[in-house]
Amino acid sequence: MLLCVVHVMRTWMQRICEKKTRNVMIAAMHKRTKIGCEGLVQDAINNCSVPAVQNYIKRNYVKNIQQWGLWARQHSPLLLQVTSTNPLEFFHSELKRITSSLHGLIGATHNIFNVDYKKRSESESAAFNFCIKKVSAYGVDNSILEEIHKFSFPFQNLIIKEACAVMCRIEKGKGVPSLTSLDCHCLFRNRYLLPCKHIFHEHLYGNKLLTADKMFEESGFKVYESRESFIVECGAQTEQQKSAENQRLTVAELTERVRDRY
Repeated sequence: MLLCVVHVMRTWMQRICEKKTRNVMIAAMHKRTKIGCEGLVQDAINNCSVPAVQNYIKRNYVKNIQQWGLWARQHSPLLLQVTSTNPLEFFHSELKRITSSLHGLIGATHNIFNVDYKKRSESESAAFNFCIKKVSAYGVDNSILEEIHKFSFPFQNLIIKEACAVMCRIEKGKGVPSLTSLDCHCLFRNRYLLPCKHIFHEHLYGNKLLTADKMFEESGFKVYESRESFIVECGAQTEQQKSAENQRLTVAELTERVRDRY
C-alpha cells in the first residue's frame, strides 16, 4: 500500500509542530535511497525537542517508510508522477458540498447532474488542449522547440521549464554536467523519462554528444515498463555478500548527497 504524499504532508503540518523537524521529514520523503531516507528520519527524531513529536514519528513513520518515501517508487515513473489522490477526492468532496439531507430526491439529482456536467465540460476542454495547444518560449532553440511541440500540452510545459532552467544553472555558476548519455539520475528524469535541465545544458553547451533526435527518440509506453523491478528469490546471504551490499548502499547514499548538492 502506498500513501498519498499530499495527505501525508498535510498531516505533518498539523502534527509535527516544529518546522525544522517537519522540513527534515519532507527531505526524507524525497530521498532516492532507503538508507538516505532512514538516516534523515532518525535525524529528525534525534534533533526534535518535543517528546510527543518524537513518539509520533517513531510510532507512525519509522516502520512503514516504504509506504510514504519516494525512494520505494524510483523503479516506476508512473508511481513518481501520481503521488496524490486529490483529483478523485475533489470530485467526491464537491458532491458532498452541494448535497445534504435538506435536498429532496429531485433536487439532489439535479445537483449531481450539474457537477457531472461541469466535470465533463472541463474534461473535454482539457482533452482539446492536450492535443492541440502549443507552448511558446523565448530563448529556446527552434530545433528543440519543434521537438517539444510533438508532445501533449501538459508535457510541453514540463519540458519547456527544464529547457529554460539551463539559464538559471548558468547564472548560478554551474558548469556543464559532462553527460555522455541520457542516463541522468535527477528526480525529473526518473519521474518522466524526458530530457531534463542537465541534458539540455549538456546538449546546448557541452560536447554535442547528445543530438536532438536521440533526446526525443520515440519509445512508446514500453519505456515505462522497462523500468519496473522484479523480485528474485535468493538464498541466505553470506557475511561477505552482506558487507558488499552495505557498501553498495553507502556508495549510493554518498552519490545521492553529492548529486543533491551539486
